[in-house]
Amino acid sequence: MGRGSRGRGPLTQTQAREVMQAYLAGEVGDDQMAMLMMLIRVRDETPEEIAGFVQALKSTQQQFADLDWPLYAGKRTGQTSGLPWHLVAAKILADSGVKILLHGDLDKMHNRLHARDFLGHLNINTAASLDEAKTLLEQFNIAYLPLDNFLPQVKVMLDWKHRYGLRTPINTVARALNPANAPFALRGSFHPGFQELHAKVESLVHLQSEQTQRTVSFKGQSGETEYNPKVSQTIWWAEDGKVNSRYVEETMTTQPVIPCPLGTGENEQDMMANTIISTLTIALFTLSGDWNSAESKAKTLWHTYCDGLTSEGTLC
Repeated sequence: MGRGSRGRGPLTQTQAREVMQAYLAGEVGDDQMAMLMMLIRVRDETPEEIAGFVQALKSTQQQFADLDWPLYAGKRTGQTSGLPWHLVAAKILADSGVKILLHGDLDKMHNRLHARDFLGHLNINTAASLDEAKTLLEQFNIAYLPLDNFLPQVKVMLDWKHRYGLRTPINTVARALNPANAPFALRGSFHPGFQELHAKVESLVHLQSEQTQRTVSFKGQSGETEYNPKVSQTIWWAEDGKVNSRYVEETMTTQPVIPCPLGTGENEQDMMANTIISTLTIALFTLSGDWNSAESKAKTLWHTYCDGLTSEGTLC
């Protein structure tokens, strides 16, 4: 990895899996592993490297969720990205019967709003372990599992950026961990190229697993797993070991003043409603593979949810 321009090259998927296994076993120290990660990041990680790391880190083969929903970016404060409206979309979907495991981490030094700080607004529980997450999903269809509570070693690696001054490919790896082995998964990212990268990673992981059926990757608001209705973009997804793509136009429409569980101001009503509807759409597309029916069902779920809140007198 650290040889000259003619001698260096990327790790194979097998090599990446083996070196991560060696790190987890204590055979490779933090400095050695961090140096390897920096070399990979400077050169840009490959799908094979990320897939190998993910395979080494997956600690369970037990499937207890329908949809995997990683939350590792948070949303920028002081800008127009708004509150964590994707959390509302997840709760609506869970209330419709879909079992969703939210998992994530956020570096508080980045001064971002994170979904975990708004869980109480929607009565979403935080799990202390994978076993507790399973129990919570059986009871409520949704739970949030902090990274510290299922793979603390990955949390250590994420925090290397403070020690070494550079983010590592572990930021990409964390989103792909899918701790509940859900057959369907969402991947939100910010930088160009990472949407396709995530889909390619999943296609490689799928080749060795029959559990995952479809993973959809898209450019998320602030890099979070929240769909931005103001953006026209190409979404990517892995299905049956193959990578597919589709171009989607922006979906902003005028919305009336509606109920809001997070305290969104009236000036952001349109953005909130459109964000929740479009995030529901991408999640439902992940589950069904049919974009038109996903759009239609998303609007129905949102309007039903709003009618319910209105009847309870819960308004913004």
